[in-house]
Amino acid sequence: MKIQRIRGLIEKESYYFYTHCLIEAKKDDVGPEDILYCLLTGKIIEAYPERKRVLVYSTMPNGIPLHIVCDLSQKGILAIVTCYIPDKKEWIKYQKRKR
Repeated sequence: MKIQRIRGLIEKESYYFYTHCLIEAKKDDVGPEDILYCLLTGKIIEAYPERKRVLVYSTMPNGIPLHIVCDLSQKGILAIVTCYIPDKKEWIKYQKRKR
């Protein structure tokens, strides 16, 4: 699974948010526009091929990191399952892997 596929589906407006995602985002003061921005600028850091899901990492325009789980099991449609601000340990682990 490639990030270009996710970006293409967003550009075609062929996506939807799980209600769970929007609830979790609101708890962290993250808006749908932040999630879309991160999907357009982020990178896949984990793949779950058996479920056709990926974990995308990016930083929001305000510099805060965001993780987003996407489901690509429906042909031609991106389901945005959930998002969360990673805890500091997770953030540090990712930064070390980037080097």
